[in-house]
Amino acid sequence: MRPGDAGALTALMHRAVHDGASADYSPRQLHAWSPAPMEPGAFLARLADGRAVWVAFGADAHACGFVELTSRGHIDLFYCHPTGTGTGLALYAALEQEALARGLPRLTVDASEGARRFFLRAGFACHGRRSVSRGDVPLHNYAMSRILGAGAALS
Repeated sequence: MRPGDAGALTALMHRAVHDGASADYSPRQLHAWSPAPMEPGAFLARLADGRAVWVAFGADAHACGFVELTSRGHIDLFYCHPTGTGTGLALYAALEQEALARGLPRLTVDASEGARRFFLRAGFACHGRRSVSRGDVPLHNYAMSRILGAGAALS
């Protein structure tokens, strides 16, 4: 990721929430989740904790997906263009390869409904649905994890 990508990534995240999650969350929930694109400066400030970010670019050189991995093995933001195919899998494969190279024992994620389906296919275990809120708007996600190690790499 380059610092100049921040604006495109925050716009992509906002669009992915509103277009990609609309089947699983109400308009009120989507607005609470992402009322506007995150400020690029705020996005860049998140990188100060040492997280790694992978960005996928389409043939038109525009960002079509990104994923973050913290130093503790937590997958934080993971968003792809809603019409993309295979982008999420490619980003996850790169992230998992790096996690294995770093010797991380496991990956964790707080997954939305759509992301839960993706992570289940990638071999993650779901540890339950959790209630969260943004302001006075109730939302939910799922605590998930995947043990890494010999033979655990995604194929």
